[in-house]
Amino acid sequence: MAKVVFITGASRGIGLATAKKFVTEGWKVAGFYRNAAGPKMDGITYYQVDVADWGSIQKSFDKAFLEMGRIDCLVNCAGIFGYKTLQQYDIETMETVVGTNEMGTYLTAKWAAEKMKQGAMVFVSSTAAQVGSSDPVYAGTKAAVLGFAKSMAKALAPGIRVNCVAPGVTESDMTRSMNQERLKQLVELSLLKKAARPEDIANGIYFLASEEAGHITGICLDINGGYVLR
Repeated sequence: MAKVVFITGASRGIGLATAKKFVTEGWKVAGFYRNAAGPKMDGITYYQVDVADWGSIQKSFDKAFLEMGRIDCLVNCAGIFGYKTLQQYDIETMETVVGTNEMGTYLTAKWAAEKMKQGAMVFVSSTAAQVGSSDPVYAGTKAAVLGFAKSMAKALAPGIRVNCVAPGVTESDMTRSMNQERLKQLVELSLLKKAARPEDIANGIYFLASEEAGHITGICLDINGGYVLR
């Protein structure tokens, strides 16, 4: 029986690339989106969800679980970048960013932990969590995801492995909305002098979910082209 992965933010960018990667590896994908489903393809079934709302998660994830019959991995790719300084944030926008990036990770993991006995969880953090960002709210949420992953690795061991990835600049709708001059500067600061493709991040996520990473838990895999060295 094919393994099943639940992926939030699966309709575009890193999430969509991750969904496609799992399909090519023989998994079935429950892909979750907020506003619009991704392209139709064999192996992916889409479900609408608001990851910041526990009731929405219960309804959508329960439906996917009923139809898929199991969950072997949770991947959190849903994320929002505010492109603001702290003083530019209004409370509503701040709550949206925190709700999606931070609460969305907590709540989906809470749901999955109640269903899974074995398997893996992979969360998406960011280099912003490691070195800061011009958007401090975004950076703060991604730092929270990093700490949460390590904490959940301890809480869910030994049955469930929990890791995260920290992408650097990645070609996506998010980066296309950034100041392009600033984006070029960030790329030049990396050792490889190029932005990652969504597939680069997806490959790392799949590795952490796979049995090839069967003895890895509680880590953050840096996929940043050498922008951050630790």
